[in-house]
Amino acid sequence: HPALQDLPKIIEGGQKLEPLTDRTRLGKLEEESERLRRQIEDKEIRKRKAVKEWDRLQREAETAALRSELAENSVRKLTGEEESMAAF
Repeated sequence: HPALQDLPKIIEGGQKLEPLTDRTRLGKLEEESERLRRQIEDKEIRKRKAVKEWDRLQREAETAALRSELAENSVRKLTGEEESMAAF
């Protein structure tokens, strides 16, 4: 059968076939994958901190804009600008 051609040949006498994969290479690949996982985790932690800081600064900016608008309205009321603007 054609699908069986890729399989290793049967060794006479039942001797053990050498492994198809190199254990040292497999160990190196596992170490590399663990290192990459740690890098990804570190990047995600930094990203979460940056997003949290961004959200905080955005809230502060919105609060400052609202305070500025309220202060301007208060000054207009005190100077009587609001009443004169309504006439036009």
